[in-house]
Amino acid sequence: MQQNGVSINGPLPMVGLSETPWGYVIRSDMQLSGRAALIERVCAITGLAFMFAAFGNWLFPQVHAAVDGGVSTMWMSTVLLAFPALLFLWISERGMSHDVEVDVTKSQLRLSVSNRYGRSRVVNSIPFDHVGSAYVKRTSDHGSQARLYLRLSGSKGILQVASGRESTMRVLHERLSHELRPVRVKLGRWERVGRKLQPAAVNA
Repeated sequence: MQQNGVSINGPLPMVGLSETPWGYVIRSDMQLSGRAALIERVCAITGLAFMFAAFGNWLFPQVHAAVDGGVSTMWMSTVLLAFPALLFLWISERGMSHDVEVDVTKSQLRLSVSNRYGRSRVVNSIPFDHVGSAYVKRTSDHGSQARLYLRLSGSKGILQVASGRESTMRVLHERLSHELRPVRVKLGRWERVGRKLQPAAVNA
């Protein structure tokens, strides 16, 4: 695994880890993200084609004159073509790549989706204290592929964070566990909890 970039795990899924001022972003299966970007581009082109077909008869008088049924038929065809155009354009912009944002400043995980332009949209936020544990599970008996999961407290279920080589998942598991359960180090009257420095608790 490589920070500030993408790690390539051969034929297995690739995992991206991007550092940010507030933490880092985990993007699993970069090959799938590449296909998602291609699908978004195809949807954008298809949506523009439908939009051109919907309003083309109004832009070119010769097409207007050739349409049977007059203005009412043209309006009907415009509405019927504009609906799939808007749908394809909406799909192309909303994003298909799923990310896990680890925000150590706010002590929360954010599940988000991003589009081909890198714009992300948060769909769910999970505080660190709502995570019961993190673990790695192999996906095959004879291979080296594994997945990293988070077990959420209560009845909130299990969240898959990433998939890739088992060695990569182990390294990612160690770092994520450190963020979720930070080590306390006392420094005189202060103590460092993970990346934060706060006044040490006074023992009674």
